Amino acid sequence: MKNILCILALFTALPCFAQIETETHAFWQPGVKLTFEMFQGTPADSAQVKKVTDVNIFFEIAAGFWSVLDVPASQKDLKRGKMEKPYFCAALDKGASFWIVRDSTELKYAQLVWDLVELSTRITRRNLAEFDSKLNEGLRKPAAGGIAMHFQTAVNDGKEFGREATFAFFGEVVTTRDEEAFRKWRDYVDTQLQALEAYATREEEIQRLISETPEKGYTRATTLTPDFKGRGTIRY
Repeated sequence: MKNILCILALFTALPCFAQIETETHAFWQPGVKLTFEMFQGTPADSAQVKKVTDVNIFFEIAAGFWSVLDVPASQKDLKRGKMEKPYFCAALDKGASFWIVRDSTELKYAQLVWDLVELSTRITRRNLAEFDSKLNEGLRKPAAGGIAMHFQTAVNDGKEFGREATFAFFGEVVTTRDEEAFRKWRDYVDTQLQALEAYATREEEIQRLISETPEKGYTRATTLTPDFKGRGTIRY
């Protein structure tokens, strides 16, 4: 009986990850991997197939970086120091993602691209946290407004990293089928995800972005402070 209880306690202590999906999207979560079934789209035509297969690409992953900033709904709360709330996550558009060749090699390539989007969100959270920490250094309590001030810049930094890393990965690995290069990329991404584990996507962020409904007492920020680096809005 004691052994059974110990086994039950062990399983209870292990983290359980259930994939969060909607009809149209799947969302990155720790411990949950991409599956073939998440890719539900089809190529537009034979020309699209030829365009990608000519350069050794046999899948399309429509993975995006979702973000939103919620701010206190009332000026009174803002003046009292009620803090803004940023939300980020990696989202896969199932209908726009498809396989041309459905095998383990394509799946592992797609998984790494997917992990790069999550890594981009973690870089964004870290940069935002570091900026806010410097802004509030020496203050008795955090000052509201700092997160909103740096939000667009932090998002662009994360997206810029993701776009450049994804482009490099396709050039060095996917189009060349270089397994040694793939292992180096896999090790790099795994190491970075581990190093930034404290900034991983939380379920509440995913649920906020799915629902498009701010928490009580908050409203979505409709106007953002421009990127400090003058990059406008980067799409990813």
